[in-house]
Amino acid sequence: MPQEYDTTGKDILNEQINEIARYVLNVPNVEVLADLDTEQQLVRAFRTDITKRVRLDTHEAVLHIELQLHDSTEKPMWARNAHYHGYLVGEHQIPVYSNVIYFHPNAGKNDPGHYAYSWNGYDYRLNYKVIRLIEIEGQSILEAQMPGLLPFTPLMKPPGDVPLNQWIQQCIDATIASPVDPPTKGTLLYGLSLFGSLVHDTSLFEQIPEALMQESPFEQRRREKFIEQGTKEATLKSLRTVLNAKFHVEAVQAIDTALQDIDDLQRLEHLLLTAVNAKTLDVFTEVLFE
Repeated sequence: MPQEYDTTGKDILNEQINEIARYVLNVPNVEVLADLDTEQQLVRAFRTDITKRVRLDTHEAVLHIELQLHDSTEKPMWARNAHYHGYLVGEHQIPVYSNVIYFHPNAGKNDPGHYAYSWNGYDYRLNYKVIRLIEIEGQSILEAQMPGLLPFTPLMKPPGDVPLNQWIQQCIDATIASPVDPPTKGTLLYGLSLFGSLVHDTSLFEQIPEALMQESPFEQRRREKFIEQGTKEATLKSLRTVLNAKFHVEAVQAIDTALQDIDDLQRLEHLLLTAVNAKTLDVFTEVLFE
């Protein structure tokens, strides 16, 4: 599930990157020039979430955005940003403007947004912008009609006198009314339901018209994945049935973990055919572990 949040968030922001760039940089004129490949082979590979070369009124720069559902646990965010910054400055040799967007209302409270040290003539300072969705006035985003931010409005601060269910409905209505093409609107609604359900009851998003969400490539992929998963489970069940019918159940149970670890449908189908034709379990296991 975290992967779905990560992929959906990055895809939505990338599709609306001009609007997002203006918002996070807080300037009216930004031209996104290129998507920058940030994968590095160090001890292990890493890739920043969103990294673009942009042109501002007076200079070019790197716009860097990290998306965080919760607080960074493996390494503090200031350390991660120092890592990213060092690479991006060295690679592109232009200013780097970093932003961290925290989705969950409890996330990012302790992120200082900076790191610095100074000693004996050595000085280093890193500043980056911390954006906590819960601190953004959601109504201002609805009024500004910024489609790229609409999926995240349920996580923003609602008007003080508006009940939660009404606020969610306002977010849905504004997204439905957004002047974008049907596939984009479907993606925005899919994202609104996905991210809103991170902290709110899923029943609040049942008012989203299913027909609109079905226009989204995300929803289509989700349905395809659901169908494929069902086919995998049915094939695995058939495979177990054949093995248990032909060989000792205890011996089949010994390889069941290996069968469960297989995620490729074509491989499962090949193993099912092998099981049907195998004279002994050893013949089958040779194919299984080859």
